[in-house]
Amino acid sequence: MAEQLDLFSSFQPDETPTPHPAPVPAHIPATFTSPGHQSSPTRQTTVRTLPNNKLLKDPSGRAADLGEAVASVWHKQHGGTHIEVPIGLVAALCFIRQKDARGPDLKAQILAQDDRQLIEMYRQIWSAQWLHRPDLIDRARILHEWLNDAEEPDEHRLYVVRAVTKTILDRDLLDLTGHADPYLRAQADVLSPTLTALRSLGARQGLGEYHTPPAISDSIAEVLLGEFTTEVFADQLKNLKPQQHIHDPAGGSGGMLRSAAQKLRREGLDPADYRWSMVDIDPIAAACAAVNALTWGLGPRVTVACADALTNPHAVEDAMVQARAVIEHRDRVVGQAHMIAAIRRTRHRLDQVADAAA
Repeated sequence: MAEQLDLFSSFQPDETPTPHPAPVPAHIPATFTSPGHQSSPTRQTTVRTLPNNKLLKDPSGRAADLGEAVASVWHKQHGGTHIEVPIGLVAALCFIRQKDARGPDLKAQILAQDDRQLIEMYRQIWSAQWLHRPDLIDRARILHEWLNDAEEPDEHRLYVVRAVTKTILDRDLLDLTGHADPYLRAQADVLSPTLTALRSLGARQGLGEYHTPPAISDSIAEVLLGEFTTEVFADQLKNLKPQQHIHDPAGGSGGMLRSAAQKLRREGLDPADYRWSMVDIDPIAAACAAVNALTWGLGPRVTVACADALTNPHAVEDAMVQARAVIEHRDRVVGQAHMIAAIRRTRHRLDQVADAAA
């Protein structure tokens, strides 16, 4: 199984791009928060105490039910062949956190918006995440680029988007992904069963796409990471370095990486202290993996490549080059925005001085 999950690989390309967070525009709704990583000042050497009161019963089963429900409503409402649309809706809602659990009901707030406001909400969610991690959001472009089409969504598209959104929330997605704690957000992969349910059997076979069941992924992670038992933590923790690398050359939506990250957390380690990479030939699966990397809190050193790992052994290095270019583009855009804002503030002050002098 080492071919599927090359844990602590000797693969050592140039340093993985580590984007710094950009400021989120003020117009992003205050109800929503970005899952930015905050590193602990010191490593924890104790095994994680699980928050049993928040652990879900059969999270993978609930994720599968959600995927089936989304596929059902999409097809019943004649959503069409663009399955990236409903998958993108699930992905966007995975980014939502409720700041105050005792505050207004978030589901009700979302559904209270009219159709155009709902579309704008989705645009703002993806925009906020692009400012935070442009490299991963660019990899997930297929899931959200339809929101930026030159033509606004027609009435039928608006209707189907609302129907799918309601189904996602009715199936309690926020119970799976709405937690502040990334361990709780990573109890299940909600995008994999959604993709599987929406894609036909023939399409999956043509792509060679067979997603590993979560229980199998968890078992593999336990075995491959078994050397990091609590008995050896004291010595191992002194030598762990961020360059240690967890890689999956046939990653799908990232299920193996999720299992590995959860295993590390249970043993008192922070996945953000590691480097993560994966490759998948399917652009929608790779997009889902990029979203999952953010949802599951894998940290700043994550690379998702969309390529055939068998024919392109340098897929991860190529993806790193692309990631750097996207991050540099983000920095230029944000820098220009700050400059424009500064010029406008200066003009406003000059106008005020001129008005006062007059």
